[in-house]
Amino acid sequence: MKIPLKILVVEDDLITQEILSLYLTDYAHVIVVASGEEAINECKSDMFDAVLMDIRLRNGIDGVKTFKKIKEIESYKNIPILAITAYAMRGDKEYFLKEGFNGYLPKPFIKETFIDFVKQFLPQTK
Repeated sequence: MKIPLKILVVEDDLITQEILSLYLTDYAHVIVVASGEEAINECKSDMFDAVLMDIRLRNGIDGVKTFKKIKEIESYKNIPILAITAYAMRGDKEYFLKEGFNGYLPKPFIKETFIDFVKQFLPQTK
């Protein structure tokens, strides 16, 4: 029996939460949280195959700080954390990749682009 993948989505916009969950439903079990603090707590108590991280989180710490805190958790050193963000100006992609994110996808995007992007980082879908 194939063990389903688990993805943590860190996103504070309710509509985007719904869209990403819907897009991923055929590929993984999805847990959605709305803040960096919630994401860190989830990662401390559960194991995910990937984390999709919004950068501009309205409450608490931002996505970059959240990313760094999650990477401090030993079991997350090699787990892909992907920046899914509206930061799409020249240099943003390079900045987020330099910070250590495994991938970067600017918003808005279409379903096929999103799925192709995420599948690159999931162990059972490559």
